[in-house]
Amino acid sequence: MTDKIYALDLDNGEWSQILDKEFGEPRFRADQICQWIWQKRTFDVAEMTNLSKALRDMLESKIDFGAPLLIKEQRSSIDGTRKYLWQMRDGQSVESVLMRQGERLTACISTQVGCPLGCTFCATGLSGYVRNLSAGEIAGQFLAMERSVGRDINNVVYMGMGEPFLNTEAVLKSVRMLNDPDMRNLGIRHIAISTSGLVPGIRELAASGLGVRLAVSLHAAEDELRSTLMPVNETFPLDDLRKAMQEYQKTTGNRITIEYALLGGINDSVEHARLLLRYLKGIHVFINLIPFNQVDVRYEKPAPENILKFRSVLVTAGFEAEIREELGSDIDAACGQLRRKTMAGDPCMLEPGPKVKPAYEAKKKEVRTSQREASDPRRTSGPSRSKSGSDAAGQKREKTERAGTKSSGGFVEERGAKRPTSEDKRRKTDAPPKERYRSGKMKEERPVYRAKPKANDADHALETDEKRKSGTTRAAKRPSYRAGSEGKSADRPSRTDEKKKRSINKSAKKPVAAGGNGRKKPAAESRKKKPRTAAKDNRQKRS
Repeated sequence: MTDKIYALDLDNGEWSQILDKEFGEPRFRADQICQWIWQKRTFDVAEMTNLSKALRDMLESKIDFGAPLLIKEQRSSIDGTRKYLWQMRDGQSVESVLMRQGERLTACISTQVGCPLGCTFCATGLSGYVRNLSAGEIAGQFLAMERSVGRDINNVVYMGMGEPFLNTEAVLKSVRMLNDPDMRNLGIRHIAISTSGLVPGIRELAASGLGVRLAVSLHAAEDELRSTLMPVNETFPLDDLRKAMQEYQKTTGNRITIEYALLGGINDSVEHARLLLRYLKGIHVFINLIPFNQVDVRYEKPAPENILKFRSVLVTAGFEAEIREELGSDIDAACGQLRRKTMAGDPCMLEPGPKVKPAYEAKKKEVRTSQREASDPRRTSGPSRSKSGSDAAGQKREKTERAGTKSSGGFVEERGAKRPTSEDKRRKTDAPPKERYRSGKMKEERPVYRAKPKANDADHALETDEKRKSGTTRAAKRPSYRAGSEGKSADRPSRTDEKKKRSINKSAKKPVAAGGNGRKKPAAESRKKKPRTAAKDNRQKRS
């Protein structure tokens, strides 16, 4: 073994075979080494402390555990996006991007050094093609980014430099290693592969049975324009691509993501949106609209109103479409930009990007201010104020007018209106009912659950009054048996006398037993005098 084996290129099964044949070690060592590399992100064999010293020395002499070397890193001061430039073992460099959306992190990794497709809007194609990356070099970018940020990354997209389906074998092997429970154990639904439309690769992915999400970079729905933007369309035209997408969806049942880069004045019109609708009819897709990240002067960013119109056409037709949030606009976040500037070199200090907002954000601000001025006549009407002492008085007046008002999201008609006086105040019940909710939904009339009033309310009220009066009179006529001082009444018979009479009558009716003197002893006395044995005999006789 003259050349060292690259550790990141080995999956769990290959580790088991090498440890068994080359080193004579049991196969459970493979699980230990994979855990160190893929879960603990340790790339130094000396730190793998649960391996013996002799085994560590042998592994270090025959296997290369190195991770991709960081050459340069840029951090966006606007949204926290990070752009990495990695150096491989042979000195070639590739890019990766780490995007943050809330608490979720998504890694965008490369599959080739350069790209041979030569898409006219992509910076990677401008620098040419060098070679394919190995499976370990592809997955190693993901592990190196996790080690850089010090936490797990939730999602990964194969959307960096290169065409994944020109390196299908290595790409699918890297997916299996990231998904393997004994290695990185990343969920398969958290992995997506983006292609420029290579039909054989789409069919191979469907046949693999991995269940990875598929994204197709379309960018135009007519062959002439797409061939101009993407030369790959001449080899795999739109009709062949559409059939491949239908076959993929029939095999896997997964929804396909359509990537559509909006280029100003090229493919961002309403007509292009309608062509896209006709092309995607009958396919379950999610359309991701990407405003162009300007590389050079060949293409421009689309106008914000054109982006909104394009999306409106798609959504009205029933398609799911969203405008991708622009990330890393103040750094070289697009594919190939950072590599073109820094082809190779030593590791350097981190470079935060300048705090500059994108141009279309400023345009949006201008549109909003003009709309506010048009809607609020107080801003435009009236004599123009000079920037003198009256300016300070005006600002003070505005502050006093706006005191007590809250940001209502545009649902308050007059923002600077004064509070009503006590005479003008009305209760909520007296206020006129509003027709719509704040969301814009129409309010429906609520059902009334109160009992309806009867026709003869006056007669009903008279009846209730009479009943009340009669109840009071009955209570007054009821005789009282209590005497004020003695507590007893002579008219009312006592209960004790009645009980005595009843007991006498009962005793008179009972027959006297023969041979008796007419008197019977009480039961309590007979029980006391009888011994237990006698009581037991009596019970046996009864049974």
